Amino acid sequence: MMKKVLGAIALIFVVAGAYGIMHYANEERYYSLRATFRMAGVGYKGYELRDGTLVFKFERKGDVFAQVIVSKEYTTSEKIPIKDVKKVIMEITTNGTTKVYEAKFVGREGEKMIYEAIER
Repeated sequence: MMKKVLGAIALIFVVAGAYGIMHYANEERYYSLRATFRMAGVGYKGYELRDGTLVFKFERKGDVFAQVIVSKEYTTSEKIPIKDVKKVIMEITTNGTTKVYEAKFVGREGEKMIYEAIER
């Protein structure tokens, strides 16, 4: 009798855990990038999801850029399922040359997943 009760309890935990994982994976969140740039003149061009990578895109045009540290936060305009985002990157194109910086997860604030990336 005790084995049946323990078996039933174990089954309940397995089912509840699987439900929790599936629910979390289907959950949708906004994504924010706290971006730090080492030169001014950066324009935000939007974001896109490419094969599990959320790409925040920026562009810098011109010949001379002030050497200043500029930090700003950019947030997606729509919620994205957590299961669809494996990593977040910042992509900066300067006069046709593109550099990519991987963003690190720094936490969650309400409905937002917060990431941080620094131009080097």
